[in-house]
Amino acid sequence: MGSAWAMTACSSIERQETEETEKLLAAAGFKMKMPDSPTKLAQLQAMKQEKILSRTKDGTIYFLYADAKDCGCLYVGNQANYDAYQKLSVQREIAVADQEAALDAEASPDMDWGAWGYGNPGW
Repeated sequence: MGSAWAMTACSSIERQETEETEKLLAAAGFKMKMPDSPTKLAQLQAMKQEKILSRTKDGTIYFLYADAKDCGCLYVGNQANYDAYQKLSVQREIAVADQEAALDAEASPDMDWGAWGYGNPGW
């Protein structure tokens, strides 16, 4: 039972991370493409999933993000889109870190560390 719960929790976290990535890709200007033929669907499924890949076509670099499992789509962007995605990703990481620091600060000032057998949180 414990391992089933852990697998569900991990799956939920992975899905949330995928959703966040896809929101950032869309905000950065990546275009979501749906496979409109069996050939495109097979290509989408064969690609490395949920990772940003770069490909060059006719001298232009394109960035691809395949999600065959959840949205069944391919995100496609150019260098400017990728640069915008990187910037948004860093901003999100900073916001999450700030939020976690604020939650930590809220949680620990009144904690009775002596109850845990320690005089202070600097053990």
